[in-house]
Formats: sequence, structure tokens, C-alpha cells
Amino acid sequence: MNEKDVLILGICGSPRRGATDRALDLALDAAENIEGVYTEKIALYGKDIRCCKNCNVCVKKETHYCPVIEDDMEERFYDLYLRCDGIILATPIYYMTATGLIQNFMSRMKPLSAYARSGVFGTRMGGGIVVGGMRNGGQDFCLSVLNNMLQATGTNIVGGGVQFYNGAAVWSQNEIAPRDQIGMLEAQALGRKLAYMCKVVKEGCYHLEGSLNSANFLGYRDQAELAQGSRIRGL
Repeated sequence: MNEKDVLILGICGSPRRGATDRALDLALDAAENIEGVYTEKIALYGKDIRCCKNCNVCVKKETHYCPVIEDDMEERFYDLYLRCDGIILATPIYYMTATGLIQNFMSRMKPLSAYARSGVFGTRMGGGIVVGGMRNGGQDFCLSVLNNMLQATGTNIVGGGVQFYNGAAVWSQNEIAPRDQIGMLEAQALGRKLAYMCKVVKEGCYHLEGSLNSANFLGYRDQAELAQGSRIRGL
């Protein structure tokens, strides 16, 4: 990869390898077919990912990984999450929301929270894919949950616009290989749109190098103004 290439990270939050994994692969394949775009995938099925305890040890020790919980959360996950230009969260719908597995994964990104607070993730684009066993099984609500998780890190949301609004919604009919042509189309379109938007943002930042800083992506002119704003907000 060169400095203008784009890395998109896909995270599959299903505890099983099935329809959600398939939908995410379609999105990542569509993105990677665009010149200068590369993809990586983290599949959480079969892994023990526990919830963050909010103990702040990672913050105090300034580590880029969780030094407390011993489970299947690998240090390379943090590295990929930190380096990616775009991110796709994919989950099956459990009780009309995202799986605990993907929510635990996102909560465990706290070691990288300093980057989010300084605006480093402000150029990153993100989107969601949800897979429901029923046609109307909570897809819109679940997409909002994924988008909220991304926005909490400063990531910019890429939805489907007028075609499919806030993300890709798939009807699996509880099959491993879904036959939902509309949902598959949405997943592919989301992958491509994310890739294009990442390329636009990265190219723009490249040409504006020197006139931009990470504080700008949090709405401040410089780091000093950001620090003042953080103090006012008690952060």
C-alpha cells in the first residue's frame, strides 16, 4: 500500500459463520474491486470477547491494547482498527439489536480512545450491515445502534442515501446463504460507496496537508482550542 491507498476493515459480529459473514464478504469484495482499496476482516465467531470493565488501566498505562482481560482479543485487532481508513460493522439481529459480541468488541477499543478524543478518527468513514431472520426484524433500529457506536468514535457515517437510507439490511430467512437479492445489492453498494468516500477524503487530506490538523475534525481550529473545549465539557 502507498500513502494514498485505502484500507477498509470489516468486523463480523456473529457468533456463527453464516449469512452475516457472507454479506460482509460481499461488501468487502465490492470495495476491493476499486483501484487502490484494500480490505481486512476480523471475524469474531468462535471467539471469547469479554466486555470492557472501564477500569482505565489501559489509559493510565497508555497501552494500545487491554492489559487486564485475558481472552481472544488480539493486539492485531487494535492495530487494524487504528490504521483503517474505513470500517464496516456487520451483525445478525438478536432481540432487535446488535450482538453482545460486536458491542463487547467496540467497548474494548477504549485503549485507543485518546485517538478518538484528539480527532484522529475524524477522517474515517464507516457503515453497517445487519442481517435478520425476518424481513422486518429490527433492521433499521439495529443499523442505528451500529451507526451510533461508530459516531461515538468520531467516525463519519456512510449509509445508502436515498436507496437504502442508514445502512445495508439483509433478510436471511435463517439460512446460511441468504437469497435476498435486495439485501445483497445493498451490502455491495455500501462497500463500494464506503471505498469511494474513503478515497475522496484521503486524497483531499493529502492535498490539504499542512492546512489541516486532527482538531479540525472535532470542530476546533487547533489542539489548544480543542483542549479548552474539553476542559469546558469536563473531559
